[in-house]
Amino acid sequence: MKMMLFLLMIFVGTAMANPHPQFVSLNEICPDIKIQMNYSTADNFTGTIVSGYKAPIAYLAVNTAQALCEVQKEATKRGYSLKIFDSYRPVKAVSFFQSWAKEPENNPSIKALYYPRYTREDLFKLGFIATKSSHSRGSAVDLTLWDPKSGKNLDMGSGFDYFDDIAHTNSKLVTRSQNANRLLLKNLMEEQGFKNFSQEWWHYSLKPELFPEEYFDFDVE
Repeated sequence: MKMMLFLLMIFVGTAMANPHPQFVSLNEICPDIKIQMNYSTADNFTGTIVSGYKAPIAYLAVNTAQALCEVQKEATKRGYSLKIFDSYRPVKAVSFFQSWAKEPENNPSIKALYYPRYTREDLFKLGFIATKSSHSRGSAVDLTLWDPKSGKNLDMGSGFDYFDDIAHTNSKLVTRSQNANRLLLKNLMEEQGFKNFSQEWWHYSLKPELFPEEYFDFDVE
């Protein structure tokens, strides 16, 4: 109840600044969470800033943000913190990915880093990238755990957006300690109602969703 009242106060205080009245910024309501937002930089599988990402701000539907704040509390008790790779994703960003997939391969170093065994179009055919994303509904988040003392991410066995079998949450290609780190994140998220996408250890969606049928296209700014 206290958490809900807190979020409502934040909601009232920031509604004019937020691009949608039922979305909130994690930067504001959970300032201890580390916000990275890779698609607002060139540090992602496209090698460039993605359309619709104008600032490293992590927007989420208010219920998803509330649940994630609770995850952060539990992670903090264990000496860790959440780090956000992506949260709300504009529809125009999904369209950007689709256009990118149709272009000739022109960056072998990026390909080697993110999708060494596949073509760009394979990433859609194999389900690594969706043509419609739960991120655009404000219910999904890509994240990891990091250690504030060392400043390092927990070793999950692959990087964010590494499109291959090793990224599957239950992959047998990772070590015992890497698997334990994945399970720690998974347990923390599931305790607050998040469901993992089995092909990506970093991807979680809150169930039930606030906007199960709506896809939004406001910019991240």
